[in-house]
Amino acid sequence: MKYTEKICNIGKRGSFTVEAALIMPVILGVIVTFIYIAMFCHDRCAIEYACRVSSAKAAYDTDPELTAAMVSERNLDRFLILDWDTGIETDCDDETVTTRIEATCPVINRTFIHSASAYRHFCPKY
Repeated sequence: MKYTEKICNIGKRGSFTVEAALIMPVILGVIVTFIYIAMFCHDRCAIEYACRVSSAKAAYDTDPELTAAMVSERNLDRFLILDWDTGIETDCDDETVTTRIEATCPVINRTFIHSASAYRHFCPKY
């Protein structure tokens, strides 16, 4: 009887190791996926922030296209985690400054376009 109990206990001790070996890659894969999604969402917010700040600062400057390009590049270089291919366009007239950032993430091969406008009529005229 004792011999049979020893055999049964040995079999039960090894089953936990096998189950853990099967489940751990799934758990680690889910954790890595959540981290990547968080980095992706952070970069999307950073692109939107760069677009809004560059158009707002360009509205108060005498050369809005140069200012928008410089502010956008500085913010994108400083805040982005992943390697995005970005393109910046600035359109300005007497009333508004519009900055458009087109960013492509090479990992998922999808392009995101964000544009923001700032009104120049709040600026002091010299």
